[in-house]
Amino acid sequence: PYHDERPSEKEKRRTNDRQRRATPKRRNELATMMTTRCQVGLKGGKGVGLPRLNRSAAATRRGVAVNAKSGDTFPRDWLKRDNFPLIAGFLGWTIPSSIPVGSYEGASLFYRLNESIADQFSHFPTGPQVNDPFWIYMLTWHIGLFLTLTLAKIGYEGRKEGYFGPIGSDAKKISD
Repeated sequence: PYHDERPSEKEKRRTNDRQRRATPKRRNELATMMTTRCQVGLKGGKGVGLPRLNRSAAATRRGVAVNAKSGDTFPRDWLKRDNFPLIAGFLGWTIPSSIPVGSYEGASLFYRLNESIADQFSHFPTGPQVNDPFWIYMLTWHIGLFLTLTLAKIGYEGRKEGYFGPIGSDAKKISD
């Protein structure tokens, strides 16, 4: 319909239905129907179940409870904040990238990257062109750095947790 016409009876009913659907009680019922109960730790548990749709109004106001077995929760120290793998990974990439190679005419990747950064600072307000070798140096160096940091973290944590074989005195016991 055009904007200057009055709404029909059918449109008035639709508007009333929308307003009725948006009441707080109805929102609670819809939220309850859309949530799921989750049981963490599937060892012998029922797993994820669908909600019961015939809950009373009092039950819908309480919210949804998550049942978790003790000991099977996600470890809170999952990041394992240890600076050693970050330092080792940084040095493990920076030192080899500082070795001069023939493909860079006797210079290193690290030297070429820093040289191109200094060159870009000489004409600071304008950035590097699309075909500038700065982009190759920057992408190569940073991809290598992040790959080395990731592998250092995986290797260090995996070795510490025993994924790659026994550590220390346990290794001697197995070899004897």
